Amino acid sequence: MRLRGTVAVTAAASIAMAGTAAATAAPQKWSVTAQTGLPGNENLSDVAVTGARSGWAVGGSWDAATDKPLVYRWDGTGWHLAPVPAQVDVGLSRVAGSSEANIWAFGLQIRSDRALKAFRWNGASWQASVVENGDVTLWDADVLSPSNVWLAVNGEAAAQPLRHWDGRQWRSVAAPADRVYSMHFTSAKSGWAVGTTVDGLPRMLRWNGSAWKAAALPQIPVPAGASATLNDVMALSVNNVWAVGTVSWLEGDDEQFRPVVLHWNGSAWRRVATPDYRFDLSNLAPDGSGGFWVKGGVETLVNYRAGTWTAVPRPTVPETDGVFGRMANVPGTSTMLGVGSVSPWSAPEDDRDDGIFFTAR
Repeated sequence: MRLRGTVAVTAAASIAMAGTAAATAAPQKWSVTAQTGLPGNENLSDVAVTGARSGWAVGGSWDAATDKPLVYRWDGTGWHLAPVPAQVDVGLSRVAGSSEANIWAFGLQIRSDRALKAFRWNGASWQASVVENGDVTLWDADVLSPSNVWLAVNGEAAAQPLRHWDGRQWRSVAAPADRVYSMHFTSAKSGWAVGTTVDGLPRMLRWNGSAWKAAALPQIPVPAGASATLNDVMALSVNNVWAVGTVSWLEGDDEQFRPVVLHWNGSAWRRVATPDYRFDLSNLAPDGSGGFWVKGGVETLVNYRAGTWTAVPRPTVPETDGVFGRMANVPGTSTMLGVGSVSPWSAPEDDRDDGIFFTAR
């Protein structure tokens, strides 16, 4: 959870509660389907799906001496190790794509001149480019085409939180936010992003095809001493956009959370009520049935569909501690794919962590 300063108390606003459908299909059931099981430690950080039999997962592996990236491909039946791009000496943190011949992965180079690097899979090989030199944090990536890629970063040009690839070069792009954490486009002329202002206030941004503009948000009631954050945004269509986050505060040494859910109906953002959840929300993904999945805190997955909220425990492996990372929908189906990591209780320290694959059907 990210804390971004204190937000003043606002007057209570009316909460828009979506009606519950009389007959709503149950959400998919999640299960663990595979582990990496390689020598050393591994984790998987992100997943992207571009077709009914085309998925990618990225992460990294490390042991006492070396770090290296991991790339897996999904062929509709299972996950398989794939060739990794050159010029990466640590794990890959993000993967996104618009087709099987336009997959982008992003990772750090740290052993020589530190840099954030991008790698494009063109269907046959990886092609590398340097996004930015220096100490750069990548928050999110969205790929529209081979010549239209957006990144949300915290880099050397602190006043410009976005980077854009135009087919020839990466350039910095200004936006009315200090930081941007998530973005999602429906076309080259329409996109949304969430972040914070320099004062730590939540910020919604809209892309109109030529510039980023701040969009009006409904009031989010925040107690004195608390902060509000928007973690993720997802556009199911031009007139159906969702953003999630949290209001958080300290009670003694314990951090308390209440989720924030916002919906865009094509004309305005409104607040949507949830059950009495006590966790933050992040990592939105469509569920293939008109709704979406979102991660709730560390231990929970939450589905929203036709006005109904359903919370389920994340799938686990017996006698392990685990982390559920990113997830994605297989287009045209209700199948979900997810990645993360597990640590067996009895494993040796130098071979403790395995990457893990999740599926929901």
